[in-house]
Amino acid sequence: MQVNITARHLDLTPSLADYVQKRLERVGRHFESVIRAQVVLEVEKHRHIAEIVVHANGHHDFRVKGESADLYAAIDLVAEKLHKHMAREKDRRVRGRRQSKRSLVGLPIPLIPSDGDDSFALPLTQVRRFTPRPMTVEEAVEEMEQKNYMFYVFMNDDIVSVVYKRKDKTYGLLESNL
Repeated sequence: MQVNITARHLDLTPSLADYVQKRLERVGRHFESVIRAQVVLEVEKHRHIAEIVVHANGHHDFRVKGESADLYAAIDLVAEKLHKHMAREKDRRVRGRRQSKRSLVGLPIPLIPSDGDDSFALPLTQVRRFTPRPMTVEEAVEEMEQKNYMFYVFMNDDIVSVVYKRKDKTYGLLESNL
């Protein structure tokens, strides 16, 4: 990827140019078709402004701008904004291709025979790992309602617990014996 750096009202030092190059290294991970990036660094009195425009072949241009009291902080800010923007766009494109699979919602889940025995296993499509936070049952119910979840996993007195919504609009609580 070609990086063009323009400095307005400041001298572009080699260390500053290297820092910009380093921060833009992970941009190429999102799209292989990234052609070039244009970086504009500007100083106006006490404002340090950084702007990045990334041109990707077959995609729209990604443009982010940020300002801070420090030029390096402004570069960090726009690099993070650019990373999030490109990740969001890539996720949108990948999700768009997978959209046709959502039409299968409501169909029975096919069971896959396990190797060597007569039991069946469910096909797992996603695994998420997390660390349950310590809180009371009331706090967990409040958090679950705020986030509109059907259940919420938390730690209650060093016990892994799950609070869930029941069909009769009440709540249930599961606690582990471990």
